[in-house]
Amino acid sequence: MAQITVKATSLGFIGSLRKPGDEFTINEEAFSESWMEKVKPDTKPAAKAENKAPAKTVEPKTDTKPAA
Repeated sequence: MAQITVKATSLGFIGSLRKPGDEFTINEEAFSESWMEKVKPDTKPAAKAENKAPAKTVEPKTDTKPAA
């Protein structure tokens, strides 16, 4: 069963009372157009690791001069 994120557009009940504006996750089969709307994901899928350069480790600089 696929999970989807929805927003209540009016009062409804699924697991608990949902008020307009509430966002929650349900099984896709439980979707009801009469009081819900599907929420589109805000972010794009993460890029695959092979497309990114590995992070570089930077060693902290140490001052070799004696304190004055």
